[in-house]
Amino acid sequence: MANKFIRRLLPHPERILASRSLRWLGPALHDPGLWRLNRRSVAGAVAVGAFFAFILPVAQFLAAGVSAVFLRVNLPVAVVSTLITNPLTFGPWYYLAYKIGAFILGQPAPANLPAAQESAAAGWGALTAGLDYVLSLGPPLAAGLALLAVASAALGYFLVHLLWRLPAYARLRRRMRRRTYGA
Repeated sequence: MANKFIRRLLPHPERILASRSLRWLGPALHDPGLWRLNRRSVAGAVAVGAFFAFILPVAQFLAAGVSAVFLRVNLPVAVVSTLITNPLTFGPWYYLAYKIGAFILGQPAPANLPAAQESAAAGWGALTAGLDYVLSLGPPLAAGLALLAVASAALGYFLVHLLWRLPAYARLRRRMRRRTYGA
C-alpha cells in the first residue's frame, strides 16, 4: 500500500532519465536500485534527503541526488526529502538550530543588533555591526544544523522502517486473532 502511494507521488523514471540536466550522470542513472521502492532504499533515501536538507542551505537537491546515486538508494525520494527545509520552513528550522547550538556550546544569545539599529544613519557602522552580529551566530548555528542533520537522518531512517512494517504487523495480528478465536 505504501509502495503504491509513493509511486503515485514520484515522477516516472523514464521522464527523469530523459532530463538534459542529468545527462552528466550517464549510465549511473540506469541502476535499478535508484528507482526501487523497497524499505531499505526508501529509508536510506529519506535519511540522505533529511541530512542534506539541514547541512546545505543551497544545492540540496544536487547533493542529495549525487549521494543517492553513490549510495544506491531511491533517487526521487532522496531529492524530495530535502524539502523538509523550504522557503516557508527555513526560518523556524534555522532558529531552532541556532537555539540548539547555543545550548550545546553554552553560549548566551547575542544582543538584538542595537548598534546597527542606532547607527543606521552611519552607513558603514551599521554594516559592520550587522556583519559582526551575523558572524556571532555562526558557531551555534553550524553546531545546531549538524545535530539536526544527523538526528533527522536517523529519525527518518528508523521512522520509514517502522511505518513500512506497520501494515505487516497489523496483518499478522489479524491472522493471529483469527486463529485464536476461530473466526
